[in-house]
Amino acid sequence: MDCQEVSQRGRPDKKRYHITDAGREAFVAALLQSPGRHKVRSEFLALLCFAHFLPPEQTQWVLDERYKEFQAAMEEANRWLADRGDTAPAGMRFAAGFRRAVMAAACTYMREHRSELKSG
Repeated sequence: MDCQEVSQRGRPDKKRYHITDAGREAFVAALLQSPGRHKVRSEFLALLCFAHFLPPEQTQWVLDERYKEFQAAMEEANRWLADRGDTAPAGMRFAAGFRRAVMAAACTYMREHRSELKSG
């Protein structure tokens, strides 16, 4: 990692970091060792497993909050794709599209199945 001080008028200097060739090689070597597993550790899903212990209004509030969060994540992915989609590497475009698709599917599922949690 290289660091370069960049002066700014009327503001403190900032540091701009760049990956060195050796750093890039080490990063690629680490990527080559990764099996690329997809792990999901969701406090949201863990909480919903025990929704039958919660007041219904609490469960519905949690669903509302996560729904808004997932909608925001979809919008962020859409903005990213609109801003950089033509120039970003294919893998980054794929990851952004995958994120958007997962969030859209989650929102659809919540809309279609949230009533099941009202009955306990």
